[in-house]
Amino acid sequence: MADDKTKRGSPDSKRLNKGEAYELAYARKKAKAGTSAKRAGAAKTARTRSASARAPAATPARSRLGPKAAVRGAPHPPTAKKTTENTAPRTMKAADAVDLLTDDHLQVSALFKQYEKLAKKKAPADQRRTLAATICSLLKAHTTVEEEILYPAARKARIDAALLDEADIEHASAKELIAQIESGNPGDDHYDARVKVLGEYITHHVVEEHTEMFPKCRRASMDLVALRVRMEARKAELETGEAAMVEEGVPVPMAVSAESAGILSRISGSLFPVRNP
Repeated sequence: MADDKTKRGSPDSKRLNKGEAYELAYARKKAKAGTSAKRAGAAKTARTRSASARAPAATPARSRLGPKAAVRGAPHPPTAKKTTENTAPRTMKAADAVDLLTDDHLQVSALFKQYEKLAKKKAPADQRRTLAATICSLLKAHTTVEEEILYPAARKARIDAALLDEADIEHASAKELIAQIESGNPGDDHYDARVKVLGEYITHHVVEEHTEMFPKCRRASMDLVALRVRMEARKAELETGEAAMVEEGVPVPMAVSAESAGILSRISGSLFPVRNP
């Protein structure tokens, strides 16, 4: 039999029957502890099942409400100013007339920005005159192919006539400034101002074409790919003719006005007389 003098807290010290073997007392205590743990685990499992059983009851209520509707916030005005660059229409897989004209718009926009830098730095007169002449040459060829090819095709496709009329008037205003710039002198007080105002006119005109006219042309029954071929050929003729005139010393504004078949081009000489420097 185990000694009565056992350590406090040991299973032997808690034996009621001191004659009981130590091993039996230890086994009884361990079995009692296991039973308590099982009861605690069973209670926890019951609580978990009870919570799980209550959860499905709320699910049908949410499903009856249907999916949560998306809430759209108040519209905000665009933060970016409309420019030639951020309104340029997306290029189509098959290059068409809109792509050709858009390339011209982007090119002349970059040239206007370059001229603005030259004007701020007060660059030499010859440098500014050369760049201004390049801008004017590009714009004259561009407006001519629009007037001769794109606009008539757009009218035939029943594109908004008022929109096309406004474009004709804007071309006339631009041509007046082009004539003044080509006949002016970079040393004049208003020379740089004329180039700047021309850039503003062109930007306004371009944004309207990008956002209104060109989308309507692409939605209409217009063969813009075939129009591009015609416009490229006409531009090549204009550029070649102008280069030859420059070599021969013929005044470009007068010669190009006589060359162009568009109505605005034909009357620009009488409306906007060219003054020789």
